[in-house]
Amino acid sequence: MDGSQTADPKPEIKPDSDLALDQLRAANEELQRRKVDAEKDRELFRELYGKASAHVSEVSKENNELHERVSLLEGKVKDGLQLIRGTYESRVRLLEEEVKKWKGMYEILMARDRKMQGDELRRRAAVEPELRAENVKLREELEILTEDYEKMEKVLEQLGEQELKLLGEQELEEGLQKAVQCPSADDVEHFMEEGVVS
Repeated sequence: MDGSQTADPKPEIKPDSDLALDQLRAANEELQRRKVDAEKDRELFRELYGKASAHVSEVSKENNELHERVSLLEGKVKDGLQLIRGTYESRVRLLEEEVKKWKGMYEILMARDRKMQGDELRRRAAVEPELRAENVKLREELEILTEDYEKMEKVLEQLGEQELKLLGEQELEEGLQKAVQCPSADDVEHFMEEGVVS
C-alpha cells in the first residue's frame, strides 16, 4: 500500500459527513425548536387546565352554595306556608265559631219573636171586642162634638159680625169727633210715630 493513500483519507466521505452533520444539526435544531414549542404548548395547556380546573372548582363551590341557599329558602317557604296555613285555619275556625254563636243567637231571637207575636196576637184577640165597642162609642161622641162645633162656629161668626159692626160704628164716631176738634201736639206726635202724617 501506498503511503500517499494512507495519508489521504477519503475525500468523498468528509463532505458527506459534513452534509450529514449539517442535516443532523438542522434536524436537531428543528427538534429543539419543536421541543420548546411543545413545552410551551404543554405549559399553556397546563395553565389552561389549571384555570379550567379552578373555574370548575369555583362553579362547583358556587353551585353548592346555591343548592344550600335553595334548600334553606325551600325550608323557609315550607315553614312560612305551614305558618300561614295554620294562621288561616285558626282564623277560619274562630270565624266558624262566631258564625255558630250568632246563628244560635239568631235562632233564639227568632223563636222568642215567634212566641211574642203569638202572645201579642192572643192579647189582641182577647181585647178586640172591647176595642170594637169603644170604637163605636168614640165615633158617636165624635159625631155629637162635630155637630156642636159647627153650631159654635156659626154663633162665633154671628158674634164676630156684630162686634165688627159695633166697632166700625164706634171708630166712625171717634173719627168724626177728632176731625171736628183740632189735634193737640201729642196727637200730632202720635200720628207721626204711627206714620199717619208724614
